[in-house]
Amino acid sequence: MVVEQKLEQTFNALKKTVGWTVDKRITLSLAGYYVTLEKEFDETRYQEIATHLKKRAGIFSALRSHLHPLFVATLDVSGVDSEQAVNLLMEKADALKQFGFKMNSYTYLAALMMSDQKDQWPFEMKMAHKLMDDMKGHHRFLTSTDDYPYAMFLGKMEGDTAVRAETMNRYYKELKQHKFYTGNELQWMSQVLTYSNPVYEENMVSRAVIIRNGLKSVKIKTSQAQYPIIGFMAALKLEEEQLNEVVASYESIANMKLFSWYKDSALPIAFGLSLRSSKEAYATAAISMATSLELILQAQQAIMISTIAATSVASANSGSN
Repeated sequence: MVVEQKLEQTFNALKKTVGWTVDKRITLSLAGYYVTLEKEFDETRYQEIATHLKKRAGIFSALRSHLHPLFVATLDVSGVDSEQAVNLLMEKADALKQFGFKMNSYTYLAALMMSDQKDQWPFEMKMAHKLMDDMKGHHRFLTSTDDYPYAMFLGKMEGDTAVRAETMNRYYKELKQHKFYTGNELQWMSQVLTYSNPVYEENMVSRAVIIRNGLKSVKIKTSQAQYPIIGFMAALKLEEEQLNEVVASYESIANMKLFSWYKDSALPIAFGLSLRSSKEAYATAAISMATSLELILQAQQAIMISTIAATSVASANSGSN
């Protein structure tokens, strides 16, 4: 089945399950999430997870908010038993709370990025907290709880957190000079640019500028919502052939009737799809969760990198076989 058909089929199944009250951009993004990761949507399993999650979440919990479908989908693709997956998420969130993280939707998203091995949690939380502190040293007011997910993901990677934070700051300042708008999205982009290397790289920003300008030249929007996607393209050092593949995939998806009014949502899906054949880059496939809808941008990108964290081990193992 071609990608377009699979996207439409998955979207229709999701729409039937989550209902019309969920923003269409969320449903489109979820459809892209399943298709990119080559996961079949199972309505029964999805509903089981949703039920368990609502039972465990308080009536005012972020798990019951408009982000509820995103949490359910992430737990769904994990393949873990429905009740077990929910219980593990709640345990991780409680561990973060006990460690001193403020409780909100970003805390739960950070929890999604933690290892399933409980003995690793103290180290992961310590490193995430340290990276947050190092980032605040450069951007005191810009760095806040919405950086929890990236801090949890990047904090576990090799390299000194102080060096990574300094590199982020240098990239942030350089990007501003190339007419990237300041704000949370640019901070996330500067964080993403350290994905492959915590140490500053001279040509990293120029690579990002070339990618942005190239997308613009073919009439693809490069608004602030797309900054982290551009960042991943640069950090992964995509070659011209790969970038052309992203553009071709984008045009094919954007021309679908489903995306008539939501063409911005097609770029992250196209990017994720173009990387599926790459063992090294497969771990970034969940970038399809990112869309241009600023209201859910943070949550979707956090879920995106949670899947990067979850699949990176599997990806490495497949490469060594």
